[in-house]
Amino acid sequence: MRVLVKTANLAGLLLLVGLVSAFAQSEQGAAAGSGPLYYLLQAGVSLAVVVGLIYLIYFGLRRLSQTTPTDKGEAVRVLASRHLGGGRWVYVLEVADRILIVGGGSEVLRKLAELPADEFDRS
Repeated sequence: MRVLVKTANLAGLLLLVGLVSAFAQSEQGAAAGSGPLYYLLQAGVSLAVVVGLIYLIYFGLRRLSQTTPTDKGEAVRVLASRHLGGGRWVYVLEVADRILIVGGGSEVLRKLAELPADEFDRS
């Protein structure tokens, strides 16, 4: 998310610098429909559309990757998950009548805690 914000800020700054330059050139007598201001505005709108599409795709894929199956017949259900950074995750799993809190990375998982299902607050 930070990369997207920094990219948008940089694009906005470049657009502002280009607009100031285009206004300076248009005051010197450039034609209205074909001057650099017209092309700069066209590029700015195109950039905004591309950044908007990237934003939608990023959050759409992120939302799709966080969905979990809700089939009641499954032996193991993922109740919650949290990314801790650096490839580390914590999962809250429901297995039969127990709640397991599991943590780990890409190669190993470890049980951190175990609770009875009636002691776990699902809200």
